[in-house]
Amino acid sequence: MDMKCFGYYIVKPLGRPDWCTLSSEALLSVSEDGLSEIFPALEKCFWVNYPESDRIKYREYLKLSDGEFASFRKEVADLFENKRLCTDGRFIDPEDALRLHRYLKNVSGYKIVGIFTDPQIFAEFEDEGTFDELPAGKDYTLPMRKIGCDILGCQSLGKGYHSFTSYIACSLNEEIEKKSDVSPVISEESGLLQNTYEQTSSFCDLIQGQGEPVIWTPFEVYEILQPQA
Repeated sequence: MDMKCFGYYIVKPLGRPDWCTLSSEALLSVSEDGLSEIFPALEKCFWVNYPESDRIKYREYLKLSDGEFASFRKEVADLFENKRLCTDGRFIDPEDALRLHRYLKNVSGYKIVGIFTDPQIFAEFEDEGTFDELPAGKDYTLPMRKIGCDILGCQSLGKGYHSFTSYIACSLNEEIEKKSDVSPVISEESGLLQNTYEQTSSFCDLIQGQGEPVIWTPFEVYEILQPQA
């Protein structure tokens, strides 16, 4: 199947919270449920209606000098104003994600991932106009590897403003485990489904109408393999 890309994220898996019943040690998700850490955190480096102390703490966390942090903030602003970086941290072009990733030189654990779905679902999102910007089908040649599948629901907050929520945040993995004839296979490292895209799509059918008021949608998740220094 010729999958369509929704965009790219820089994300750091976080430890599985106590309430989550998955067997994995950590969770990787591009949702805004706090399951993972998405970079850049716009409230800490771009939005002006947050305290200056948040920006200071973020600079210290990234271990950047004042000059490096100023350059980082300028690049974020340029990407955002040119609609190459979205409100949820989604990059349109993976090259932009690779360039911004260099500001993570002093911290570890972040991956650059792309999320892909089938052409029919992609076209439905296009028709609804939920996303201001979507990748234009450029044939990217960056090496990638599939690391699993995910189930996400899109919450629209007005044109150009949206957020993804994860089925895990609603504990719907438990519903899938109870109802599905096919066992969900979970990655220990990321919590991502290791089932096929088709199986993941069937899991979505089992949980529609449950949890958040969203349409649960299957995605393939690919990690961009960065060139060695």
